[in-house]
Formats: sequence, structure tokens, C-alpha cells
Amino acid sequence: MKTVIKKIKNKPILSFSILFYILFLLSSVCSIYSILKISNIENFLRYIGSFFIFLLSAYMLILLFKIVLKGKNPAIILYDIIIIILFIILSYLSVTINGLYNSISSVYKDSQTFSISLITLKENNFDNINDIKNKKIGILDNSLNVELNELSNEIINENNLNNNELIEYETSSEILNDLYNKKIDCAFVEKDYVSLFSNIENYKNIDEETIQIISKSKTVKKDLEINNKNIDEPFTLLLLGMDSTVSDISQVTSFNADSLILITFNPKTYNATILSIPRDTYVPIACLNNNIESKITHSGWGGEKCVINTIESWMDIKVDYYAKVNFTALVKLVDEIGGIEVDVPYSFCEQNSQRQWGENTIYVKKGLQLLNGEQALALSRNRHPNPTYCSSEWTNYYSDDIIRGENQQKVLNALINKLIKNIDLDKIYSIFDIIGKNVDTNMQINEITAYYSTLKNIALKTLTTNKNIINFEKLSLQTYGKNIYDFALNIPGISMQIYYKESFNQIVKAMKENLNEEKPTIIKTFNFSINEPYVEKTIGTGTFNQDDIHTLPNFIGKDISELESWALNNNIEYTIKYEDSYQDDNIILNQNIPATYRLDKINTILEITVSNKVEEIIDENTNEENSENNIFDEGLENIIS
Repeated sequence: MKTVIKKIKNKPILSFSILFYILFLLSSVCSIYSILKISNIENFLRYIGSFFIFLLSAYMLILLFKIVLKGKNPAIILYDIIIIILFIILSYLSVTINGLYNSISSVYKDSQTFSISLITLKENNFDNINDIKNKKIGILDNSLNVELNELSNEIINENNLNNNELIEYETSSEILNDLYNKKIDCAFVEKDYVSLFSNIENYKNIDEETIQIISKSKTVKKDLEINNKNIDEPFTLLLLGMDSTVSDISQVTSFNADSLILITFNPKTYNATILSIPRDTYVPIACLNNNIESKITHSGWGGEKCVINTIESWMDIKVDYYAKVNFTALVKLVDEIGGIEVDVPYSFCEQNSQRQWGENTIYVKKGLQLLNGEQALALSRNRHPNPTYCSSEWTNYYSDDIIRGENQQKVLNALINKLIKNIDLDKIYSIFDIIGKNVDTNMQINEITAYYSTLKNIALKTLTTNKNIINFEKLSLQTYGKNIYDFALNIPGISMQIYYKESFNQIVKAMKENLNEEKPTIIKTFNFSINEPYVEKTIGTGTFNQDDIHTLPNFIGKDISELESWALNNNIEYTIKYEDSYQDDNIILNQNIPATYRLDKINTILEITVSNKVEEIIDENTNEENSENNIFDEGLENIIS
């Protein structure tokens, strides 16, 4: 071998050849590793490709020895050029595959960051931690909020607040209620508390009315959730949409579940049901003591686990997978794929993704429109006109939480169809990168790739037939509005959406049929008219009647006779206390249980304060002063006379 090498006129060229081959070999190993680690995707092609790269590596090594034996410099230079090109190709392949793999796998966050803040009202003028020594502090209960409670105790120990009186609460809303009512001086709440509570009337100015004294965060590993679903089995997917001021979704552990879309999908029939759950739907919240009822959006205060447990308990349907999504991700994703086509039901205006009006206001016209990201998000958010910010051209419509859910379904359908029909390989990496940064799910990489074959079949059939292969069954939960005392917020008169049980039962039945948990009802007759176009029925719609939830009326300012008649009809006990007043006799001045309180939740006697009219209420001190003045006046008159 030494003799052969001596024949080579330029020994540095040989050294470079060996170096280039080593780099090529490393890129080959990395490429094979990258290809093989993506399981469940084109297995035959992956194995063939990996074997080809292995053979290529072996061949290039043999070729290197042959060139060395011949000792021809031009051949070595050509070899170097070829192996550099192969190195670049395989390196690019390895980097691209790893980038896609990491982007897809990043949607599963194996850890989450809990953050707590100690806040107070600005009017208290507490400038730093030393100003709150010996003050009353509200803290979250340990049994329900372990991580946040631990962070709170760390702040207490680190800042010598052990002598402060600590009052435990079940929820942050209860803490805030007592903070505003001056029952406590400071409160431990989630760091993102402004996003959580600023949409509630009592706390709409919470950002200006409170101040953070100190904050603390802690990152913990998630409990590994193992889902043993077979890819041929039907499954459920819960999409959780939320607005948050926190950019890193792994740091959002408490939120308002502003958008809840529950999807069931049957891989064998390609049939899917899709239900938008109105955010104000009145349901039992699983993570609150005694499963007290409130708006389902408030289940997000306990994180995605609380939302899932609430839905599973309420609907008796297991949620297999969830995807928690920041609303702002929709803007980036829609823009990345060049917009989506949606039949917009009405012309409207809405805030932009940063909750800004004015020159940033988003306008969308009625009809089939190609929407950009901001417009798609605006349609997904909109649920009422905004005449304060826009002219009548953009506010002449009716919308509510139900219609907003229907709009979200339109956006989701358009987004899925655009992704399936217009797959741009150049944008796949950026699409997955957007999803990876803005989505948190319990689906790990091996579970996601397991559904590759199903997605591939859907995409191919859609492209070849130019039809939507997935059959989306639309579901709509019918509700009516009612003001009810909110036990989660301890605030009376909160607007709730009461769902019709018959509508609810129809929806649950359709979902369970698609999940193969119930046998479908066979329709044996079908009537139609050639004069009327066929309109697909939305499951859950119709005319429904049911007994209303009975609540306590507001009796203040009314005659006692109204209370007496109502209490007799509703079998409610009450006591009366009379109080001197300028008002007419028997007018109710106060009631100890607030209006809109549910009658079935009343566990104490209703106490009523009633007016006892007097012509003039005379203060005793005033009488004494008047007597003294009269004596003085009489004495003065005697002196003068």
C-alpha cells in the first residue's frame, strides 16, 4: 500500500479524499438513522432507501481503494467532487427529515410550566414584599392546585411571610372576589390572571386595578399518558382554542376554553362528526368541589385535564386525544397555505389577533371569500355585532355563541380541505413548524405517524376524485339563555346557555354511533320533492321544550304580598324583619339570598327585610341638641325682656 501511495504525485489530494469519505460516511449514517426512526410512514420505501444508502457507502469505499491503487490524480479529484455532492445531498436529507420529525414530535410537550403571582389592589399602595408583612393572603387549596400551592408556599418561605394569615380558596375567582371586597389584602393567582378574568364584567379593568408584587415559576414533567388505540378503531379528538398573552403554549396551564370542538372520526368509513360546544354552556365542572355548575369555558381554569374530565363526565364519551391551540396560530397557518375559501354568512368587523381596533380592525364581507389568517381568526371569534367600532354596513346581523361555533366549523373544514387538496412539499416544514410551536397535544410522535396511511388514502382519493372523501356530519347543541348565580365566580345574574336535553341526546347518540358504541338507527323511508332542494339536516336542531331551571326572583322594591304568593307556590321558607324606612309599608328592602340563585341549591331560610314606614326618622342626638337650643333660646328671651 505504501508503494502505491508513493506513486501518487499529490499526497494532500489523497488526504482530502479520505476526509471527504469520512464526512460522507457520517452523513450516510445520519440519513439512515433519520429515515428509520420515522416509524409507520412508507415502511417499504424507508427500508429500501436505507439499504441503498448502505450499499452506496460500501461502493464508495471500494471505489476509493481502486482509485488509490491506480494512483491517478484526475480520477481522485473526480471522486472527491462526486463524494462532496453525495455528502451535501445526504446531509440535506438528514436535516430535512430531522426538522420535520422534531416539528411533528414537538406538538407533544413533555413538560409544562406553572406560574403564580402574588397580587394586590393598586389602591392598597403596597410597593414591595415588605409592605405586606402580617397581612391577610388568599392562597389556592393544596388538594386541587398542588403545583400552584407549592409555588405559593415557596414565595411565603423565601420572603418570611409565615406570620401572615393564610386563607385557602378553591378557585382564583373566589380569591379575587374577596380581594375586591377587602376581605383579604393580597392574593396568589395564576400569572396569566388578566387573560383569565378580564372578560368578566366585575374584573374587566383588572389589569389597571391590580399590581403584581412577586411571581415565581416551576417546570414539571407531565404524567405520561399512554393511549392504546388501534389505528383502525374510531377515536375522538378535542380541539381546545384559547386566547393567551403568553407566547409559549407550554406555560399556559390555566386558561379560558374559548373554543371547544369535539370531533369523532371512523377510519373505516371516513365518517366524522363535529360539534362546537358553546363556551357559555351550563354544565358541572369536574375539577371543582361537588362538581358545581358553571360555564364550560371555566373548566379551563383547571387546565386541559379538567376540560377533558368535564366533557367525559357530561357526555359519557371518552376523549382519546386533545390538541390545545393558541388562536394566533390560525393566523400563521392560514397565511402559510395562501388563505382558505369560506362562505361567510354575514358582513362583519372584528378585532385583530392582538385585540386591537381602529386602523387594525378586520373587515370581512358576506359571501364566498378567500380569507387570510386575520380574517379567518376574526370569523372564528365573532359572536356579536360591534356598532361602537364599525358602521351599520358591518353590524347589520345577528350572531351568538351557537353561530360562532358554526363559523368555526366552516373555517376548520376549509382548512382541512385546503391542506389535503393543496399539499405543497416546500411548505410542509413551515406548516409543521407553526403547528409544533402553537399546539400542545397528548399524541406522541408514534401515535401521530400511525395515522399516516389513513391520511394518505384520504388525500389520494380526494385528489383523484376531486371530492371531499371525509363525510362531516354537522352537530349543533341547541340552548337558550338564562341569568343564573355563578357558584364558581360567586356572582349573581351571569348569562348562561342552558342546553336542551333532547338536542344533547341526539348529538351524543350520533357520536356514539360513529364510534361504534351504539348501533345506528336504520332509516327505511325517505320523502322528497323535486320542487324543493334537499337540505342536509344538522343533528341536534329542532323545536324542543323542557322544564326551566327555577331561580330566586329579585324582590327588592316589591310589595311583601308578591313574596308571600311566590313562596307559597314554590314551597320556600322565609322570615321577615321590619326596618324603619321612608318607603311605603311592606316594601322589601333586602334579601339575604341574591336574585338568580337556583332554588334547588338553597340550603338556608330566606331572610327578608321589609320597610316600616315612618313620617320622620329623628336622631336621638339631634333631639338632645334641639332641647339644649330651646333652653338657650328661652333664657335669651328672658334676659332681653
